[in-house]
Amino acid sequence: MAPEVIENERYTFSPDWFSLGCLLYEMLEGQAPFRARKEKVKREEVERRVREERERYSPRFSEEAKDICQRLLSKNPSTRLGCCSARRGAVEVKRHPFFKSINWKRLEAGMLEPPFVPDPHAVYAKDVLDIEQFSTVKGVNLDASDDSFYSKFNMGSVSIPWQMEMIETECFKELNVFGPESARPPDLCWEQLPAEERRGCFPFRRKPRRS
Repeated sequence: MAPEVIENERYTFSPDWFSLGCLLYEMLEGQAPFRARKEKVKREEVERRVREERERYSPRFSEEAKDICQRLLSKNPSTRLGCCSARRGAVEVKRHPFFKSINWKRLEAGMLEPPFVPDPHAVYAKDVLDIEQFSTVKGVNLDASDDSFYSKFNMGSVSIPWQMEMIETECFKELNVFGPESARPPDLCWEQLPAEERRGCFPFRRKPRRS
C-alpha cells in the first residue's frame, strides 16, 4: 500500500502509480521493494518500511529504470510521477525515458509481439497461504461445501442462491434494457465500431452540437 493509504489520507490515483513502481521494481529486482524475498515479516513492519525507509537499487537497474522507480515510489504523492499532471498522469509516465523504445500506438493496437507469453496451464501466483501473514481476517476455515460454492460462483455458469435472489428481486431490471426480440442495445454491442471524429481545418477538436 502507498504511504497515503496507510496514513488514511485522501487520495485519487496516486496509490496506483505507487503500485506500478512496486511492480516495476519487483520485475527488475526479483523481490518487493520493502520486503526481501522469502522474508517473514509482519504487516505492521512492512507498513513502517513503506512510510520511512528508502528502497535499495542493485546493479540490475539501469539509470532510466532506477529513476522511474524512484519517482513512482516517492513518499510524497504531490511529487510522484504520474501525479503532477492531473488527469494526464498516464501521458507523463509514458514519456519517461524508460519507455523510449516502446511505440505506444502500436502497443495499444495489439501490433507488437510480447516479449513473454505465459503458459496458460502454468500457475504463476504464490501459494494462497502466503496471503495469511498480510490478511486482517483470521481463523477462517473452509470446508468442502465452501469449495463447491465458490467453484460455481467463479464463472457464474451455475445458478446459486445469490444469483437467484438478484433475478427474483429484479434489482438490476432498469439496467437490462434490450431492443426488439432481445437484440443488444448499441452500448452493449462489441462489434460496433466507434463513430469517426469529424475533422476540420483547425487544430482543435470539434465538439458535437447539442440538439
